[in-house]
Amino acid sequence: MKLRTHVARQLRAVANHLERKTLSVAVYVPEHAGRVETALFRRTREELLKRGSRALFASEPGQCFICAKTEKDLGAPLQAHHFGIERCFAEAKGLDWDKVKADFPNFAWSTFDPKDPYAFVDDMAAQGLLLCEEHHIGADTGIHTTTFPLWLMQRYLKVGYRYSPTEVIGK
Repeated sequence: MKLRTHVARQLRAVANHLERKTLSVAVYVPEHAGRVETALFRRTREELLKRGSRALFASEPGQCFICAKTEKDLGAPLQAHHFGIERCFAEAKGLDWDKVKADFPNFAWSTFDPKDPYAFVDDMAAQGLLLCEEHHIGADTGIHTTTFPLWLMQRYLKVGYRYSPTEVIGK
Protein backbone atom coordinates (compact mmCIF):
# COMPACT_ATOMS: atom_id res chain seq x y z
CA MET A 1 0.00 0.00 0.00
CA LYS A 2 2.83 2.42 0.81
CA LEU A 3 4.34 1.88 -2.64
CA ARG A 4 1.10 2.84 -4.40
CA THR A 5 0.83 6.02 -2.33
CA HIS A 6 4.44 6.89 -3.20
CA VAL A 7 3.84 6.31 -6.93
CA ALA A 8 0.63 8.35 -6.85
CA ARG A 9 2.49 11.20 -5.18
CA GLN A 10 5.12 11.12 -7.93
CA LEU A 11 2.48 11.37 -10.66
CA ARG A 12 0.97 14.62 -9.41
CA ALA A 13 1.95 17.61 -11.49
CA VAL A 14 3.91 20.41 -9.93
CA ALA A 15 2.82 23.87 -11.05
CA ASN A 16 5.24 26.26 -12.70
CA HIS A 17 7.16 27.95 -9.89
CA LEU A 18 10.23 30.04 -9.17
CA GLU A 19 12.91 27.94 -7.54
CA ARG A 20 15.29 29.89 -5.32
CA LYS A 21 18.64 28.50 -4.21
CA THR A 22 21.39 30.00 -2.18
CA LEU A 23 24.61 28.65 -3.57
CA SER A 24 27.58 28.64 -1.27
CA VAL A 25 30.78 27.04 -2.49
CA ALA A 26 33.91 26.28 -0.50
CA VAL A 27 36.84 24.86 -2.48
CA TYR A 28 40.58 25.21 -2.14
CA VAL A 29 41.90 26.98 -5.22
CA PRO A 30 45.62 26.32 -5.55
CA GLU A 31 48.21 29.06 -5.61
CA HIS A 32 48.41 30.25 -9.19
CA ALA A 33 49.88 32.86 -11.46
CA GLY A 34 47.91 36.04 -12.02
CA ARG A 35 45.48 35.98 -14.90
CA VAL A 36 46.91 37.09 -18.22
CA GLU A 37 45.61 36.86 -21.75
CA THR A 38 48.19 34.82 -23.64
CA ALA A 39 48.81 34.87 -27.37
CA LEU A 40 47.55 31.26 -27.49
CA PHE A 41 44.31 32.27 -25.77
CA ARG A 42 43.76 35.19 -28.19
CA ARG A 43 44.56 33.08 -31.28
CA THR A 44 42.38 30.13 -30.29
CA ARG A 45 39.51 32.40 -29.20
CA GLU A 46 39.57 33.68 -32.77
CA GLU A 47 39.42 30.04 -33.94
CA LEU A 48 36.31 29.56 -31.80
CA LEU A 49 34.76 32.56 -33.52
CA LYS A 50 35.55 31.13 -36.96
CA ARG A 51 35.31 27.34 -36.50
CA GLY A 52 33.43 26.61 -33.28
CA SER A 53 34.39 24.43 -30.36
CA ARG A 54 35.91 20.95 -30.26
CA ALA A 55 35.42 20.77 -26.48
CA LEU A 56 33.03 18.33 -24.80
CA PHE A 57 30.14 20.19 -26.43
CA ALA A 58 30.45 21.24 -30.02
CA SER A 59 29.38 24.80 -30.75
CA GLU A 60 28.64 26.83 -33.83
CA PRO A 61 31.31 29.30 -34.94
CA GLY A 62 30.90 32.80 -33.59
CA GLN A 63 27.83 32.08 -31.46
CA CYS A 64 27.14 31.89 -27.73
CA PHE A 65 26.82 28.19 -26.87
CA ILE A 66 23.63 28.85 -24.90
CA CYS A 67 21.65 31.50 -26.80
CA ALA A 68 23.37 31.39 -30.24
CA LYS A 69 23.74 35.20 -30.31
CA THR A 70 26.71 36.60 -32.17
CA GLU A 71 28.89 39.57 -31.34
CA LYS A 72 26.87 41.55 -33.91
CA ASP A 73 23.60 40.58 -32.18
CA LEU A 74 25.00 41.55 -28.78
CA GLY A 75 26.94 44.64 -29.74
CA ALA A 76 29.66 43.21 -27.48
CA PRO A 77 32.39 40.60 -27.74
CA LEU A 78 31.70 36.98 -26.91
CA GLN A 79 33.73 35.62 -24.02
CA ALA A 80 35.75 32.40 -24.11
CA HIS A 81 35.07 30.18 -21.10
CA HIS A 82 37.63 27.61 -19.96
CA PHE A 83 35.32 24.60 -20.19
CA GLY A 84 37.43 21.88 -18.70
CA ILE A 85 40.29 23.18 -16.67
CA GLU A 86 39.69 26.58 -15.11
CA ARG A 87 42.80 28.71 -15.50
CA CYS A 88 43.29 29.02 -11.74
CA PHE A 89 43.70 25.21 -11.56
CA ALA A 90 46.22 24.96 -14.43
CA GLU A 91 49.17 24.41 -12.11
CA ALA A 92 47.35 22.29 -9.52
CA LYS A 93 49.57 19.48 -8.29
CA GLY A 94 46.55 17.19 -8.10
CA LEU A 95 45.52 17.44 -11.76
CA ASP A 96 45.12 14.02 -13.39
CA TRP A 97 46.07 14.74 -16.99
CA ASP A 98 45.09 11.22 -18.08
CA LYS A 99 41.47 12.01 -17.13
CA VAL A 100 41.67 15.34 -18.97
CA LYS A 101 43.09 13.58 -22.05
CA ALA A 102 40.20 11.11 -22.03
CA ASP A 103 37.62 13.93 -21.94
CA PHE A 104 39.31 16.14 -24.54
CA PRO A 105 40.58 13.75 -27.26
CA ASN A 106 40.73 16.43 -29.98
CA PHE A 107 43.73 18.17 -28.42
CA ALA A 108 47.22 17.39 -29.77
CA TRP A 109 48.27 15.44 -26.66
CA SER A 110 51.36 13.93 -28.35
CA THR A 111 53.11 17.30 -28.05
CA PHE A 112 51.75 18.19 -24.59
CA ASP A 113 54.16 18.67 -21.68
CA PRO A 114 52.52 18.88 -18.23
CA LYS A 115 55.26 21.33 -17.26
CA ASP A 116 53.46 23.81 -19.55
CA PRO A 117 49.79 23.23 -18.64
CA TYR A 118 48.75 26.49 -20.30
CA ALA A 119 49.39 24.86 -23.70
CA PHE A 120 46.11 23.04 -23.06
CA VAL A 121 44.39 25.38 -20.59
CA ASP A 122 44.63 28.45 -22.83
CA ASP A 123 43.78 26.52 -26.00
CA MET A 124 40.19 27.65 -26.42
CA ALA A 125 39.81 25.62 -29.62
CA ALA A 126 40.42 22.48 -27.52
CA GLN A 127 38.59 23.31 -24.29
CA GLY A 128 36.77 26.58 -24.76
CA LEU A 129 33.18 27.61 -25.18
CA LEU A 130 32.06 30.95 -26.53
CA LEU A 131 29.52 32.58 -24.24
CA CYS A 132 27.85 35.95 -24.14
CA GLU A 133 28.43 37.88 -20.94
CA GLU A 134 25.00 36.92 -19.58
CA HIS A 135 25.62 33.19 -19.98
CA HIS A 136 29.22 33.45 -18.78
CA ILE A 137 29.04 35.61 -15.65
CA GLY A 138 25.45 36.90 -15.47
CA ALA A 139 23.60 36.60 -12.16
CA ASP A 140 21.38 33.49 -12.18
CA THR A 141 22.20 32.73 -15.83
CA GLY A 142 26.01 32.51 -16.09
CA ILE A 143 28.00 29.30 -15.84
CA HIS A 144 30.01 30.92 -13.03
CA THR A 145 26.91 31.85 -11.03
CA THR A 146 24.52 28.88 -11.15
CA THR A 147 24.56 25.10 -11.06
CA PHE A 148 25.58 23.32 -14.25
CA PRO A 149 22.25 21.49 -14.80
CA LEU A 150 20.29 24.74 -14.52
CA TRP A 151 22.77 26.63 -16.70
CA LEU A 152 22.62 24.01 -19.44
CA MET A 153 18.81 24.02 -19.54
CA GLN A 154 18.95 27.52 -21.04
CA ARG A 155 20.34 25.94 -24.21
CA TYR A 156 17.49 23.46 -24.57
CA LEU A 157 14.41 25.52 -23.70
CA LYS A 158 12.22 26.95 -26.47
CA VAL A 159 12.25 30.60 -27.44
CA GLY A 160 9.81 32.53 -25.30
CA TYR A 161 10.13 30.34 -22.20
CA ARG A 162 10.49 32.45 -19.03
CA TYR A 163 13.61 30.97 -17.47
CA SER A 164 14.22 33.47 -14.67
CA PRO A 165 12.99 36.85 -13.48
CA THR A 166 15.58 38.41 -15.79
CA GLU A 167 15.61 36.06 -18.79
CA VAL A 168 13.11 34.94 -21.36
CA ILE A 169 14.77 32.44 -23.69
CA GLY A 170 15.61 33.98 -27.04
CA LYS A 171 14.77 37.55 -26.06
